[in-house]
Amino acid sequence: MGDRLHKDPSLTTVKIRDLVKRIRKPVNVQPDEMYREIGIYSHGKGIFYKKERSGASLGNKSVFWVEPNCFVVNIVFAWEQAIAKTTSAEQGMIASHRFPMYKPIAGQTDLDYLVYFFNTLRGKHLLGLASPGGAGRNKTLGQAAFLDLSIPIPSFSEQRRIAEILGAWDNAITLTGRLIAARQRRKKALMQQLLTGKRRFGGFMGEWEEFRLEEVTEILLSNVDKKFDPEETTVRLCNYMDVHSNFYITNDLPFKCGSANEREINKFSLFKGDVIITKDSETPDDIANAAVVSEDLESTVCGYHLAILRPQKERIDGTFLMHHLHHPTINNQFARLANGVTRFGLTTDSIKHAKVKLPSIDEQHRIAAVLQTCDDEIALLEQKLSALKRQKQGLMQQLLSGKVRV
Repeated sequence: MGDRLHKDPSLTTVKIRDLVKRIRKPVNVQPDEMYREIGIYSHGKGIFYKKERSGASLGNKSVFWVEPNCFVVNIVFAWEQAIAKTTSAEQGMIASHRFPMYKPIAGQTDLDYLVYFFNTLRGKHLLGLASPGGAGRNKTLGQAAFLDLSIPIPSFSEQRRIAEILGAWDNAITLTGRLIAARQRRKKALMQQLLTGKRRFGGFMGEWEEFRLEEVTEILLSNVDKKFDPEETTVRLCNYMDVHSNFYITNDLPFKCGSANEREINKFSLFKGDVIITKDSETPDDIANAAVVSEDLESTVCGYHLAILRPQKERIDGTFLMHHLHHPTINNQFARLANGVTRFGLTTDSIKHAKVKLPSIDEQHRIAAVLQTCDDEIALLEQKLSALKRQKQGLMQQLLSGKVRV
């Protein structure tokens, strides 16, 4: 960006009351008019809009016009960083007395700098100091105490440059998030076409055949629990959340250590190509979430509440099966097969009789490769997004504390 960063911890501290001015424009509520109120998410996640309501439904509630380009805070959850900035998008909306608005004094305070500062850990600490009381709704921001807070502040021009630098990272984070969403939509559309046979690759003409899972896989319901027994062999346990949160089971996952006896190791050790599904859950929708073992694993055993579907490799591709199980038509089939009232589970018989439609093994390999490429692209973008967020947090810590100066 052309900015020269250097260490210089000397920053002056200034009271909030010298940086902002409270804005209050009461609304003369008309019973037959419609109004839309704003709310503020905690953890610095911005403004949201409530449903429109009539003036009559507001009753005697004190409300104020939202003024754009203000620092706004929810006094009930300020300690949880329920802060934001208003924009022209909120013009014409209203806010209750719980959402005081402060206009930065021209030439003294950059609004974005102020919002970024109160999204730091130090900013959160200060908001907590100004919010005495117990947890939740009893911990209310005292507005006089808020205005008496002192924060480190550089020159106005440096504030603006800091806000621009952090804004560039925010833009990159937003763009990367949109790219991830676009790739996910693209993958979903491809799954809809490829996993139903609506779209075929050139050279593949045969009809898809229907099979029960017991005809194309070996089905193993694990009973290896998390308890450690010093008399048994130490192993890595692939647990419920490892499967629920991932499409691919690799050595990079943070497996927990457990123990298993010789019979369990022989029966439930995981091999490349195995598909693991969640067989128990509190809701039917989480039944049969699937992940595939995509590389050779070392001393890794399938844990409790999971089932292994071990493909007959000449008939079914594990990666294809994993994606197939995520398709709504198959997923809904398992939800119907699950038994239970407060907790749902699949039996060996119910898994055996679930049906899948399969093309030739060569076409399965081709479909699996395309969908895995989609997943690889999404994973790279997610890594980039995580890196950008870490970089931004580091920059905020350095720039907003004065440890590093622009």
